[in-house]
Amino acid sequence: MPSRSVGKLALACFIASGIGICGAPAFAAPSYAQLVEQARRGDQAAALEYLRALPAPTAAQRLDHLLIAGWAGKDDEVIRLYEQNKPLVANNPDAVAAMARARRNRGEWSEALNGYHLARSLAPERNDFHLSLLMTMADMGQTPAAIRRARVWLERAPDLLDARLALGYALMRDGQQHAALAEYDRAHDMAPGRSDVLREYIFALQRSGLPVMALRVAEENRDLIAGAEFRAIRGDILAERVRLADTASRAEHERFMVADRALQQADALGDEWQNQPAADADLQRVRVDRLGALHARVRMAEVVAEYRRFQAEQSVLPPYALRWVASALLYTRQPAEAAELYRRVIAAGNSRDPLWIADHQGLYFSLIESEQLSEADDLSKQLAAAQPARLYPLGIPQGRPNNAWLDSQSLLANNSLYRDDLPAAQQAFEQLSDAAPGNVSLRTSRASVYAARGWPRRAEQELKIAESTSPRSLEVEAGQGFNALSLQEWRQADDLADDLIQRLPESLTAQRLERARQVHHMAELRLAGYRGSSSDDSISGAGDLGLEAVVYSEPMRDAWRLFAGGGFGRGEFQEGSADHRWLRAGVEHRIRDHTLEAEVSRHDFGYGNRLGGRLSGTHDINDLWQYGWSAELLSAQTPLRALNSDIDADSLSAFVRWRASEQREVGLSVSPMQFSDGNDRFSVVLDGRQRLYTAPRLLLDLGAELSASSNSQGDEGPYFNPQNDLGLMATLNLSHILRRHYESIWSHDLQVGVGHYSQNGFDGGAMGLVGYGQRIRFNSVLDAGFVVSALSRPYDGEREREYRLVLDLNFRFEGL
Repeated sequence: MPSRSVGKLALACFIASGIGICGAPAFAAPSYAQLVEQARRGDQAAALEYLRALPAPTAAQRLDHLLIAGWAGKDDEVIRLYEQNKPLVANNPDAVAAMARARRNRGEWSEALNGYHLARSLAPERNDFHLSLLMTMADMGQTPAAIRRARVWLERAPDLLDARLALGYALMRDGQQHAALAEYDRAHDMAPGRSDVLREYIFALQRSGLPVMALRVAEENRDLIAGAEFRAIRGDILAERVRLADTASRAEHERFMVADRALQQADALGDEWQNQPAADADLQRVRVDRLGALHARVRMAEVVAEYRRFQAEQSVLPPYALRWVASALLYTRQPAEAAELYRRVIAAGNSRDPLWIADHQGLYFSLIESEQLSEADDLSKQLAAAQPARLYPLGIPQGRPNNAWLDSQSLLANNSLYRDDLPAAQQAFEQLSDAAPGNVSLRTSRASVYAARGWPRRAEQELKIAESTSPRSLEVEAGQGFNALSLQEWRQADDLADDLIQRLPESLTAQRLERARQVHHMAELRLAGYRGSSSDDSISGAGDLGLEAVVYSEPMRDAWRLFAGGGFGRGEFQEGSADHRWLRAGVEHRIRDHTLEAEVSRHDFGYGNRLGGRLSGTHDINDLWQYGWSAELLSAQTPLRALNSDIDADSLSAFVRWRASEQREVGLSVSPMQFSDGNDRFSVVLDGRQRLYTAPRLLLDLGAELSASSNSQGDEGPYFNPQNDLGLMATLNLSHILRRHYESIWSHDLQVGVGHYSQNGFDGGAMGLVGYGQRIRFNSVLDAGFVVSALSRPYDGEREREYRLVLDLNFRFEGL
């Protein structure tokens, strides 16, 4: 047959098949009918290629072209064909519906809605057009109207599947995911074999937070869900497990079980999807969720390291992931960067977010730990002012307590504590705790304020009350542990630290208690020295110099420490140089309320070696009152000038001190001393301190000291020995923190004092004192400082000016 005749026959056959009257051709090339059928089964490429190549398609072919392009999702092509052939296809309901679907896919809601209205008018019996119309209304935001019309439709035809699907879709678009799932579940029961219903049912399960069930159904119908959709469901399961990892577990030892499973799942998904095509977004999601699993597992250093990799890749993390990173940065002591991330998280959220208060708390503590105290103060006050004490939901006229109010009030009370305004913190926590006596957190916070004010026994009582409610709570045991160290209850502190660090090794609170316990069990070096400059006939001599070092052993049997040390003192006097060298060793016993020391010493001050001894004790009566005593043979208080003349002294001393709080204290001490030359000295000192001003990093105290002494051999002998004297000194002491980073603090102090001194037989005169010093405390093991001072005072009627440098150092170290 000539080729022209074959072409005409094939063309005729294709045209006929387009209108359904031609059978399959006798040759191997696919017929038009076969192309159309192939397009119906999902492969539209061949049919579209053929139809696009036709030079003069028939009316039927133009209609087929439009419909097949719609099946292929070629929205632009559908709309173009519809507009080009509008007189031909505008009365065909399928063509109009295809155009409406294309408009809907492009977000052209009004045109799509008009198209479905037209399709329904052409074929009012077609339920699929009504379904598409209601879905379009829901898409364009008319969800209440779509839900209302779908319910009316469903009431009229309760067994109609399309009506059920329409209501489910409208509810889904309205955010009512569980109500939508109920409708899709009924639709699935009505038509369990329909693929489109199965797909919607699977997605409804996924949207309702049931990804495990959605995955089960999807795995049973793998031909329906594949690729990115299937990965999304598996990713939802990982995300759900990450969320669950942060919730309380049934038992303490199970607290990481879900987090460990989430990490295993994240690693497995990452390995599986690594080489799958178009899986980059899913891999990124797995990496983000893995951050949450690491955070729940308290592997905070890994969270930060992974975040650094995201930063290097310039990846943008969602706010919920930034929350994990901020928490990890705060945990790893990078508070300034944590504060920046918390600000971003808060800016992306709103007050309806269930973690709104927690995010502000995280920001607050980041600001506190990065020493941004003013901003932290403003934040706590703003947050407290924004929270009402009660909420009044509809239907509850009496209202209900607002948990966010309590959280914000607790933060405000803590703010006073961190700003060193301890009276305000005490008042706030007492009010909150009295109003909620069963709240363990408030009770332990109240105890922490008492401890900060120097009242460990009051704190102990509060912690005992909290213990009756929650005996193994972290905050209760930690509070008791720190308090036990203050009370010198060493065995209790060890037991509590052992329990917490074994149960909750990842807890920063448990780690801080463990660190305090470790420091307590270290050996200790104490250094003290001085260097002075004054006239050669002064009390201390010209160019006096002294240094002493004492080493304390690690605690033995909880309460005992051995110590040994030595030192020297030197001064220049009119009668010559004076030197004193000594060695001393002894034992210290520390238990609750009592500290005792006993030592023996050997002294060399130019007249052979002499033995000395000391026995002393300090005893706490309660949180306010303390007394102490000391008995010394060859007293350390013996003037160097007396020793230089072979005159030593024995002494007794006693003191009593009342310390109301960190704000106020008064002490009285008496010290009789018997010199070997027959002189008996009696000294008494009354001193006190009153806090005048408190601010973050700044304290101002007023100090006062009244001292008096008498000597039985007044004004005799080679050492300063007034028959009677009386001194009164008032001082202003300003302390300012220069830098603070957790346990490390660098501060400086300024002291200015004025007073009057009178001495029997001489005219009295004014005294003046100026001193400046610095102190550094590092990592709980080093405490060192110096003070430079200048003192002007009368001495035997002559004004003396003395300049002095005093330094001291305490260093804790692991035992040898």
